[in-house]
Amino acid sequence: MKLIKHFPIAVLPAALAIASLSVYADQSAEQVIVTGTYNPTPVEQISSAVSVLDRADIASLNKTNLADLLQTVPGILVERQGGPGGLAVASIRGGDSNYTVVMIDGVAMNDPGNSRGGAFDLGSINPDSIERIEIVRGPQSAIYGANAVAGVINIISLRPANGHQQMLTASGGADGYQQAGFSALGATDTTDYSFQARTRDSGEPVQGSEAKDSEVNLRLGWKPSDAHRITASLRYFDGKRSSYPEQSGGPEFAQSPLLDHTDFTDKSGALGWQYQIADQWKSNLQATLYRRSEDYTSPGIAPYNAIPPNGANTEFERKQITWVNTLGQEGKLWANVGLEHLNEKGDSKGYLDFGFVMPTDFALERATNSLFVNLNAQVNEKLLLQASTRNDDNDDFGNRTSSKIGLRYELDEAIIFHTNIGNGYKLPSFYALGHPLVGNPNLKPERVKSWDAGITWQASEQLSTSVDYFQNTYRDFIDFDAELFTNVNREQIDTSGVEWQANWHSTNNRFRINANATYTDIDIKNSASVLTGRPKWHAGVAAMWQINDQWRSSLDYQQFADQYATSQHTGDATLETLNGYERIDATIFWALNNSLTLNFTLENVLDKTAHTAVGFPTPGLLWRAGLRWSFGQ
Repeated sequence: MKLIKHFPIAVLPAALAIASLSVYADQSAEQVIVTGTYNPTPVEQISSAVSVLDRADIASLNKTNLADLLQTVPGILVERQGGPGGLAVASIRGGDSNYTVVMIDGVAMNDPGNSRGGAFDLGSINPDSIERIEIVRGPQSAIYGANAVAGVINIISLRPANGHQQMLTASGGADGYQQAGFSALGATDTTDYSFQARTRDSGEPVQGSEAKDSEVNLRLGWKPSDAHRITASLRYFDGKRSSYPEQSGGPEFAQSPLLDHTDFTDKSGALGWQYQIADQWKSNLQATLYRRSEDYTSPGIAPYNAIPPNGANTEFERKQITWVNTLGQEGKLWANVGLEHLNEKGDSKGYLDFGFVMPTDFALERATNSLFVNLNAQVNEKLLLQASTRNDDNDDFGNRTSSKIGLRYELDEAIIFHTNIGNGYKLPSFYALGHPLVGNPNLKPERVKSWDAGITWQASEQLSTSVDYFQNTYRDFIDFDAELFTNVNREQIDTSGVEWQANWHSTNNRFRINANATYTDIDIKNSASVLTGRPKWHAGVAAMWQINDQWRSSLDYQQFADQYATSQHTGDATLETLNGYERIDATIFWALNNSLTLNFTLENVLDKTAHTAVGFPTPGLLWRAGLRWSFGQ
């Protein structure tokens, strides 16, 4: 990939200004992380590279989709296909999008039956339902087992505070955008609850690209005594979307106006029991269930036969039981030891229409039993050591052991160093194994070895900055071989790069600046191939300003380098370079009183024309207005 000759010029002044100051980390000591750990852990006792978007960040940015939120985080690249009806998937540190595990309240949402090998569509999440997002970068198979080879994104739904509160939200905007939602949250000394119901119509900001969805979330918590806590959650998500077929040339080049159509439902639930058996022994037992149903039809790419009309009706189910025992004195010397059982089952009934209908049905099931150990030692005030190992015994692929070692060291009060070495693996997806036309039952699991190192500098109470360097080596990665017309294991992909982030806030905390930049180099060994949808660099700056007690505003600037994309709209597979682009979103909030707040947002303020796939433009200038009404006590 050809690197753009200049670094994002608009970001550079902010970067230099912040570097002379530094990252908004005065709250870091208070942050507790639940992702990449077996129980809630203060962020200063985690060696991994972690980013958090909390409710204040999410509300201030006021995005309509999860993809736009994640682009404000270093290390994450989002591959899109036009507007809201096209897929949007996340890549962490240059790895494939199916190398990232996406969870909602700890329940994995990836479907290994889809044609992208289990990649999760970020459009299936409504930001108004999110309390916080935790992103852990680097292999996490030592914690989560198969599939978490690049990192984990955990979306945590709204959480209650003491008392009872209800909230109504509504918004509307250009090209038919509409959204409405209701939430009720509350907590007492022994119980807590949260309920959210949302509906959304994303309109048609890009020709042919539409999405509609509705969502219901319910969480309950009960603490019958100081030693016990029981939790339960349910989530239902129903969605419909349409878009020009992938690689068809989109609304600009497609030879046919016919669209892909997808109807799907996500259902998930969890039941947990936490028992403080003794002062230094805590047991946590959790059972989760995830089900996805999808009905997909595509006209193919006309008038050529490389991709004929096709469709599939798929069902996927994941059941998981995890038992974690935390032993020792947390925060000093402690261990997490446990067992896990995982069962996955997928069924797909599909077809390809070559003038005659060819069935493409397949059904697969696999089970994995796991044993894991995690050790943590706060050796002294400066040094933290962590080590994890996990053995997964899969009924199809045998035993796999993943491990990770991490270190965090405070060089002085202002400078913190961390490093991690680990490995991981990903089982072949059901689609890659079982599809009658392109599936290969002889595929091997994909593997990764990784290390990273980073430094955080707390320059003052107002300012800090951090830089992380990473290297990943992926082996046996799964790819489609056009000559053999089947999925195969390739030899090796190396990714390496640098992630930078910095945050600053004024002394009265009324003005904040968050900045980030990511550079990623990808090398496919012994191949002239390139990986699409991954720009070599990406940078951004977000500013939040509390103007006075009634008015506040936010401004988000993002810049992306050139990226490769493939298309078959000419009848042959072609590789093209999409130009880099920049985008600015701006929002202003007006609090009429303590209960009612109005907002107005402009997306793509500069009305820049860009493409995220060949023939698929990004939306132009869009406006959106909304309100948020909170009531209760």
